Amino acid sequence: MIEGHAHLGYAPRGAGLLYAVTWFAHGPDVFGWYIGAREGLPCASYFALPRYYTARDVVLCRTAEDDLHGRWLEVTPQGEVELPPPSPVPQELSHDLARLQDEFTRHWLFCDDDPQAADEVRALEVQGFPVCRVNILASRMGKLRPGAAVWRYDAPGADRNVLVHLSRLWPLDERLYD
Repeated sequence: MIEGHAHLGYAPRGAGLLYAVTWFAHGPDVFGWYIGAREGLPCASYFALPRYYTARDVVLCRTAEDDLHGRWLEVTPQGEVELPPPSPVPQELSHDLARLQDEFTRHWLFCDDDPQAADEVRALEVQGFPVCRVNILASRMGKLRPGAAVWRYDAPGADRNVLVHLSRLWPLDERLYD
C-alpha cells in the first residue's frame, strides 16, 4: 500500500488556499499532485521528482494541465520544456497516484461552484474564512497549525524538504524556504 503525505497552506485573512499537495516516495523518486493559487486562479498538476533521494540537481516534471495522462513538462530554474511520451510516472504507479489524488481531494478540499458544497461555503463564511474557487473543508480547518499570516498542515512524518523543493519550481504563487 502506498503511503501518501500531505501539505496544505492557507491564508485565513485573504487569499484562502495557497497550496495543497499530496505525494509519495517510490524508491528514490517522488510522485504527487498539487493545487493552489496562480495569480489568484486555481492551478493543479500531477508531478514527479525523479531521483529526488539520490541526485543533486533534481528537476521537476509536471503535467501541463491537471491530467495525469496528458502532456508533461520538465521544469528547471531556466524554464520549461515539453517531455516526449511516456509519462515519468511508471504505468504501475499511475493508478496509485490517481487514487491518492482522489482520496486527498475528497478528504480536504471542495470547489465553491459544486452544488453540493453549499453547507461548506456557509460553514466557512460563519467562521469568517474567505471562500475562493478551491477551499479547505470547514471540518478540516482545525487540523491546520495557525501562524501569523499562513496556517499550515504537514502530515506527521512527511519530508517537508520535498514541499520546499517543489515550491521552488512549481507555477504557484506561494514559495517556501528552508
